Amino acid sequence: MKEERILIVEDELSIAENIQEILELLGYVNIDIANSANQCIKVIKKYRPDLIFMDIKLKGDKDGIELGEIVKQMVDAPLVYVTSYSDPTIIERAKRINPAGFIVKPFNTNDIHAIVEIVLYNKRTKPSSESVSTSTTSESPYLVTDAVFIKADNAFEKVPYEDIYFVEANGNMVSIFTRGKEYSIRKSMKEIEEILPSHLFLRVQKSYIVNLTQIENFNTKEITMSQGSVVQVGRQYYNSFLAKLNTITES
Repeated sequence: MKEERILIVEDELSIAENIQEILELLGYVNIDIANSANQCIKVIKKYRPDLIFMDIKLKGDKDGIELGEIVKQMVDAPLVYVTSYSDPTIIERAKRINPAGFIVKPFNTNDIHAIVEIVLYNKRTKPSSESVSTSTTSESPYLVTDAVFIKADNAFEKVPYEDIYFVEANGNMVSIFTRGKEYSIRKSMKEIEEILPSHLFLRVQKSYIVNLTQIENFNTKEITMSQGSVVQVGRQYYNSFLAKLNTITES
């Protein structure tokens, strides 16, 4: 019996069950199936899989490549794509997130056996990415790491990150809403995303970036900030937003 946990992300139940049956024949017993992006994120948060099989052509607001980008931020698990498509454009998109491999439909037991054994062997023998990246991710190039300095009039004002609620795009300007005041800066949202630390701030809509620590409550359509403002959540942003938060659900 093999203890590694494997997640299958596939919206066609017959294909998911086929992969599951093959894995069980190979001795793997800890197998989960998710048929959507939301379910995939919930399973990853709960079980932290060691290997993920993911269909590229998932139904819903995100395909397997977009979901793969979110998954890579959540868990250090190799990702194997399951696809019936050999479109070079799709392959190029998938290559950006460095998948561990591809399985092309229709597949057989030998195909699954080979990819699982190779991928899990490589995972067992490579150094942990956490131990390799700890020193680099925890260090900042700036001496002040808990605040940003925003130019107002003729001086730069120190604004602690914890005092920033959200950022809103306003034409070719952005408005930064803080505990003390509102700043209007001639910057793009992309530039603001690059300036604010990604572990605290996240873009949740084309026109909004929120401070994750200042969220009071949220649903699939909107976020209420701690000072009372309501920010809309874009449909294409919701799954990456959910993946950044520690949540407890009934299922």
